[in-house]
Amino acid sequence: MHGQLPHLSFDVGLPVTRSRLASYGLPLPGGPRLSESVKYLKIFAFSLVALVVLLGIVLLVAGWDELRSNFGSLADARASLELLRSDWAISRQKSWRLRLTDSTWKNEWWVNEAIIPDREHSWARNDHDAWVGNLEYIRIKDDRYFKGDAMPDHAAAPEWIRLSPRVMPIVGHYFELRFHLSNPRTIGYSFDSIKTSMWSNYSGLHLLPGGVRDYSGHECRDWTFSWTIEETGQRMDDSVCLGTRDHLPYHLTAGGGREEVTYEWNPTISIEAPDPVKPQPKGFSRPSSE
Repeated sequence: MHGQLPHLSFDVGLPVTRSRLASYGLPLPGGPRLSESVKYLKIFAFSLVALVVLLGIVLLVAGWDELRSNFGSLADARASLELLRSDWAISRQKSWRLRLTDSTWKNEWWVNEAIIPDREHSWARNDHDAWVGNLEYIRIKDDRYFKGDAMPDHAAAPEWIRLSPRVMPIVGHYFELRFHLSNPRTIGYSFDSIKTSMWSNYSGLHLLPGGVRDYSGHECRDWTFSWTIEETGQRMDDSVCLGTRDHLPYHLTAGGGREEVTYEWNPTISIEAPDPVKPQPKGFSRPSSE
């Protein structure tokens, strides 16, 4: 019949579902996006697994002995965790003061104040053999100053002098006690080490927890360890006392208990360059390092 309209079918009001679109041969919305997401997720997962495997290989090849030494037992793992917590606590401090005494030399002492990471002020009294006198030392970043009596390795400096970069520090060579200080830029020497930390000093020594003590109102636990003098085979026992609440070191021994060190944390101190200052005199260091 002329003028007859073709038959049209409408699905009025029917919900448009994924299965219905598929039956019409139409593309599903979001299909390609889902495929891309899955692809990238797989790449990420594979990369993560590869990274973990690579890290495991590195630990096994390069650091297995250290890993076993520090985490090989529950006691070692506990001590290692305490050392890491102590370093974290120290890194959050702004200043410290330490005092070292030696039972062998009753009249000797060394006091060091520091503002982390690059300011120090030290006083020392030497009183044995040819080493008798008072010494004072200041470091501010890369600049170092000295005032004190003559010693076998240097002349006297009755007034403040600026030390040459080639001269070793005059006061307190106990670098392992000066936690978290930076390196001054010097010629041919590295006087302090930013790696000087509880971990670098005590990891692998198999620390054992001991009794709880009080130092200047701070409760701390002794962690003890033993070591042997290679030349004589003599056993030595030392300890470090870490705060039970703040994990900071408050007392430690060295040399089999011969040397004792106490710490104060965040004392109010000021370290400034001395004024006036004279240049280092020629022949100050003996033998001369100039």
